[in-house]
Parts: sequence; C-alpha cells; structure tokens
Amino acid sequence: MVVIFSSLVALFVAAFIVDTAGAGVQRWKSVKKTTVVGFFAQDLAETNETTFDYLTFREITSNFGLLDKFRVPGLEERNDRDHAPWKKFKEAIEKLNKKSPKNTAYKVLYLARHGEGYHNVAESFYGTPLWDCYWSLLDGNGTSRWDDAELTPKGIEEAKKASAAFKDQVKAKFPLPDIYYSSPLSRAASTLEITWGNITLSGHNAAKPIFKEPLQGFRETIGIHTCDRRNTKTWLHKKYPSFTFEGDFVEVDKLWDPAWREPNEVRNRRASDALNEIFADTSDTFISITAHSGAITR
Repeated sequence: MVVIFSSLVALFVAAFIVDTAGAGVQRWKSVKKTTVVGFFAQDLAETNETTFDYLTFREITSNFGLLDKFRVPGLEERNDRDHAPWKKFKEAIEKLNKKSPKNTAYKVLYLARHGEGYHNVAESFYGTPLWDCYWSLLDGNGTSRWDDAELTPKGIEEAKKASAAFKDQVKAKFPLPDIYYSSPLSRAASTLEITWGNITLSGHNAAKPIFKEPLQGFRETIGIHTCDRRNTKTWLHKKYPSFTFEGDFVEVDKLWDPAWREPNEVRNRRASDALNEIFADTSDTFISITAHSGAITR
C-alpha cells in the first residue's frame, strides 16, 4: 500500500515482473508489482504516516525522508560519508536494475496529490454529509465553482512550496523524473505544471507531461460528484498546451455518470491497471504521477 502524507508528495520504490510471454496491448495484464522498503523513513514502523511531512523530516534537511543508511535486504552500499545521498540512491537503483532478472525492473515513483481545490473548501464548509448528498451534485453555489475543480489560491501556494522543495533537492543531485503523468482533472494538471514548470517543463528540451486516457487510472473516484467530471479535450489542450494526450483521448468525458459512483475497489483496480500498463510499456525508471488522494493512497 502507498500512503499519502500530510504534504503533497510521496516517494517510493517499486519492483515489478513482466511475463515475457505477454504481447501487444495485453502485456500489461501480466505485471506483478511489489514495493521495496528500506530507502525512506516513510517505510519505517516508527514513522507516523498521518503526520509525516517530507519537508520537515529531521527539521533541518529532509531529503524527502531518504535514509542516511539504506535498509534494503541484499543491497550493498558504498561506505562513503561524503557521498551525496541522492547520488547514492540513484546508484542503488541502477545496481538493483543491473542485478535483476531480465523480466524484472525497479522503478521510482514520485506520487503527488493535487493542492487544495475549490471542492475541498466546499466540502469543509458544508460538511461531508451535506456535500455528498447535495452540494457535490451541483457545479457550484453561485459564489464559486467546483465542477472539474481548479486550485484555490492556497492550493497554488502548496504547489509552489512543493516546487521550491524540489529545487532544493535538485541542488543535492536529486534524480529528476524521466516522464510525467497527470490525471486529466484540472487540479492535478495545474499542480504538476506549477511544481515542475520552471524546473523541467520549460526550455528547448522541456518534458511533455502526459494525460493518459486508456485506463483513466489516475483520476479520482468517477461519478456523481461534478468535481470529478473532466473538462473537454479541447479545453484541456487550450489550458495546458504543453501536455500531450496519449491513446484514444476522447473529446467528452464518457466515464463520468451523474447517477452512479464507482466503488472504491473499482477505482483501486483502475489505478493498479494503469500502473501495470506504464511498467510494461516504458523503460523509464523515475516516474512522476500527479493525481488524487483516492487514486494513490490505496
């Protein structure tokens, strides 16, 4: 299980095995995943997952919870106190991949929950019972809108705070993502754009974040709540011109239903299948995914 902490970003290492007999678009169905513990304080039994904050761990310098000494079974470390922690981490991942069987690989996932959206404010104001049974069915209340909810000013500042934290870590040789995925909902895409905008998403060789349509795995729970109904492809392209659309990304959201909300187990399976597809189809090791608490905390 992956947990989301009191701040926007969670990092973890995953190993996966792909059945090499698989082929074509069905290859992702043969993926088997497991997490690798021992790199981050988030893995430790003594870490409180509900209060852990990647920015304040150890108060002075957190390195997002990266441990000074890794506790990964079978992994030999360099005995070098002056070795930059993130450089050591990257070398450890490279070593694990080099030693792994042909159909096994290790990935590092940077999971980010979006900053505060207007729907979050509305639910807090009205209370969850009233939100679930009435207000979440509307597009807004006349004062603010929350259909495909956008970030509030506080949410924008949260994303800027995450961006500043990443910039600090980059100075310490933090391994930047090789590829960036986003939920197609506005609050997630804006969070990604603000977080990485002037780090890796600008300039001649800027990365191109991806809206991944086929499995819709990174969306929040789908149905009934208008905040979870995505905008049109045309609107998204205009709002986020640097993003690319992968697969058969249709113009109108055909998955959202005003009368039915998918069960949590369906959402969880959807997210798991999306990860399987990425793991099976990309050779990238460091993967950024910006999504929602419902999609990344189960």
